[in-house]
Amino acid sequence: MTWDYLVIEERLDQAALTELGQQGWELVAVVSPGHGILHYFFKRALTS
Repeated sequence: MTWDYLVIEERLDQAALTELGQQGWELVAVVSPGHGILHYFFKRALTS
């Protein structure tokens, strides 16, 4: 299986996370490197 990846470097609210989920994105990690910023890492299967 081949994956597509997305990294978002800002705070996301519940509505934004729900929208990404409806688009097929699966949240795999959240990292907080500091300064109040969060990095969200998503993946989804590529369709051929």
